[in-house]
Amino acid sequence: MAWLIRLRERIRLVVFDLDGTLTKVDSTWQYIHMRLGTWSSGRLSACDYWKGKIGYAEWAQQDSSMWRGVELRKLMSIINEIHYTDGAKETISTLKQDRKVSGIVSAGISLLSDRARKDLGMDFAIANELHVSRGRMTGEVTVKVSLDEKAQVIKNIAKQLRVPLTKCAVVGDNSFDLPNEAGVRIAFNPKREAENACDIIVRGSDLRAILAHIP
Repeated sequence: MAWLIRLRERIRLVVFDLDGTLTKVDSTWQYIHMRLGTWSSGRLSACDYWKGKIGYAEWAQQDSSMWRGVELRKLMSIINEIHYTDGAKETISTLKQDRKVSGIVSAGISLLSDRARKDLGMDFAIANELHVSRGRMTGEVTVKVSLDEKAQVIKNIAKQLRVPLTKCAVVGDNSFDLPNEAGVRIAFNPKREAENACDIIVRGSDLRAILAHIP
């Protein structure tokens, strides 16, 4: 297999998905909707996106507009309910000991990705930024990572860090988390379409299981 040949090169960069990979929640957007009681409208926006009626930026804008006026303090209390996957901190610690750069690229929300970067000791985190003014959500959002452009964001990061993609491992549960050019593509408890877009499938509740597959 081609990826076995690529494994001869030492992995220097590991890029993680956030929702459903580093955390036990599959979608931060949906989780917030459900906690704020806006999921009935949020579900309609999600359906419109998956049917191709709207683009990702419009979907994110529609979602964030439903939270206009919500206190940042309240939103953070909801986000802080989200737990990390078992073994996440130990996994990142092991990678750091092996002098690998690790980071997050997520189509989720930066309030959570920034928290995860600090808590887990990672090197970078890129996600979508909800706007805040005077302690409340404005209803606006800056989209930095869309689902369909996530692979390109990962490629851009590798280029900025001067790391060839063949020396980059990616870990996620969806196909858009796993660029074809990456040296190792690990699907952690993957959704069905990701099973055909990866080199390795790892199932279980503990993220440390991926370490055996990162040279």
